Amino acid sequence: MDKPLTRSCSYICGLIIKSLGISMILRSELGADAWNGFFVAMSEWFGFTVGSWVITCGVLITLLNAHLLKRGPNFLSLLTIFILGFCIDFWLSVLDFHPTQLLWKVLTFWGGFLLATTGISIYVQSKYALTPADHLMYILTQRYAISLTASKTVIDGSVLLLALLMQGPLGLGTVIYTFLCGPIIQFFIPKVERLLFTHIRTRS
Repeated sequence: MDKPLTRSCSYICGLIIKSLGISMILRSELGADAWNGFFVAMSEWFGFTVGSWVITCGVLITLLNAHLLKRGPNFLSLLTIFILGFCIDFWLSVLDFHPTQLLWKVLTFWGGFLLATTGISIYVQSKYALTPADHLMYILTQRYAISLTASKTVIDGSVLLLALLMQGPLGLGTVIYTFLCGPIIQFFIPKVERLLFTHIRTRS
């Protein structure tokens, strides 16, 4: 398999795996990350599916990014959010269960957490496009000369506050995801890189 095809497959498969993980985390009811907690809250307050709000907010952020950059929308970024939104709705319809025992909630959460972080590690290797929110983070960093950490903190903190005000599904899982997601992705990325692309470099 050549490099472009491998990257295309990793991009799509990574998003599918990430969406499955997110859906399992939501089904565990132990607490979602800030963004998905916000999307669930929007769904409960105003109707429509969680995936629909993923797409709607993604489109709005993409338009904001285009305005800040004074250029056209990033269509690959839009494609990313459309795939993610549709897949989340698909998995939530397939995973039509609500664990009641704490053990099953914990297992569902951690299974979802590992799938979500693995999926992110896979799709970022494609280097096709950032999500609209991640793109906004880089734009704010460049525009206002602040660190990536500060930019991410401002964005995620604002979304978390909205999710709290709207009584989104936040909890212990939110804290775990916030502090462990980055390190776990960092752990998986070099392993995914070796698994997917080392054979390509060897052949070339």
